[in-house]
Amino acid sequence: MYDFQKTVLLSARPTAATMILRFVSMFLAVFCLVGFIWLNPPAFLMPMIGFFVWWWWTCFHSGLEYEYAYFDGNLDFDKIKDKRKRKSIISLHMDQVEQIAPAGDPSLQNIHQKNSNVKFMDLSSRKEGRKFYELIWTEKQQTVCIRFEPDDSFLDSICVKYARKVIR
Repeated sequence: MYDFQKTVLLSARPTAATMILRFVSMFLAVFCLVGFIWLNPPAFLMPMIGFFVWWWWTCFHSGLEYEYAYFDGNLDFDKIKDKRKRKSIISLHMDQVEQIAPAGDPSLQNIHQKNSNVKFMDLSSRKEGRKFYELIWTEKQQTVCIRFEPDDSFLDSICVKYARKVIR
């Protein structure tokens, strides 16, 4: 039996909520700085420091990466925050997977329409111009759809043993 191992690591674009938090924290920090300079320094000192720390935290500690690992039929999806904290999201075997296909493939529309209680998970970079794939699997009578971005060599590794489950 052949053992194939492949790993894909990609950084995700910040979500809209993260971008809004960055803007709000920057606005409040600058507002407190102006209040500190022109109005009342003692009253605006602590809020200014707090908002600058909040802005620094949202800008420099909100990095998110996803890692997809395939090893001999096992798929692992991990989330890495700030290149420091790793959290395993899902570990599954390819026998549980129904299909892997590009997002928008007609074969996926049948699965999405047949099951009204589909749970979606977006583990992609959310960057435009990328080719996304969807992985469909069933867990306790609930269909789960995972959106991710494997590269060609990652899919080639899966196709060695499970070619019928992958649509390109």
